[in-house]
Amino acid sequence: MRPQRTSTLSLCWAAVVLSAWLPPAPASALTVAYWRMEADLDPTTHGLRVANEVAGGSDLVSAEAFVDLAANPTGTVPNTGSTNLGSLGASRQGGPNGINASAAWYSALDVTDITLEFWARTGESQAILFRRSNGADGIVIQNPNALSITYYVSDGLGGGTAVTLASLDNMDATWRHYAFTYDSASGTGTFYVDGAAVRTNDGPDGRALFWGAPAPVQIGVQMDFASAFNGTMDEVRIRNFAAPATGFLNVVPEPSTALLLAFGLGSLASGSARTRCG
Repeated sequence: MRPQRTSTLSLCWAAVVLSAWLPPAPASALTVAYWRMEADLDPTTHGLRVANEVAGGSDLVSAEAFVDLAANPTGTVPNTGSTNLGSLGASRQGGPNGINASAAWYSALDVTDITLEFWARTGESQAILFRRSNGADGIVIQNPNALSITYYVSDGLGGGTAVTLASLDNMDATWRHYAFTYDSASGTGTFYVDGAAVRTNDGPDGRALFWGAPAPVQIGVQMDFASAFNGTMDEVRIRNFAAPATGFLNVVPEPSTALLLAFGLGSLASGSARTRCG
């Protein structure tokens, strides 16, 4: 019995050491939305419903989308050590709205700072990857052939000022990881492709993101209008602080999941590992 106890303690010590590799999150860090897109909660209907894995969060609901198991490159996306069972794909070739998954107006996205990250691929040129906007407010990521993001920050007078970062990527049918962060303290917005910062805007300090009238969250609008099965998204996660690239969920394996699983200690739950010691 003693050798077994020693082995268990050694592995638990390894778990503690591995946890130290992860970047510390701000004290106020909170994930406000996380749609893994790996199961359709209502397969009896035409369309899809994906649970928000954050307690109390709104589900994504679509009349023209499905979990695309066949087209998913298992073991490649996401790169976290967990098994990716599916992804959000288009409903059919020529579908008018592509993925077009949406959730009701989600007040948890009325945040001052943000980290928005996801995996995506599409052969379209006019698609909207992410939108939570009702005009001159919120965040819009669109135009895959010359990918751009427009986000609005407070103008200090009760309105919003638009900031656009353009020509960020030329998307195709290849999976890539995309992320946007905004830090209100420094006024800095940064867009990342595969973990590398490709564009940064440093605006006035102390300006929060500006969210206007209620609007739904929409994902993948017209992402597969004419290119069958190339419009796909997965692992959309939104947090209420500006994370460093080292803190993105899917760019590099998470030691807390991948290596603990190698030790036989991890059990997958919402993209993370849970370990019992003692």
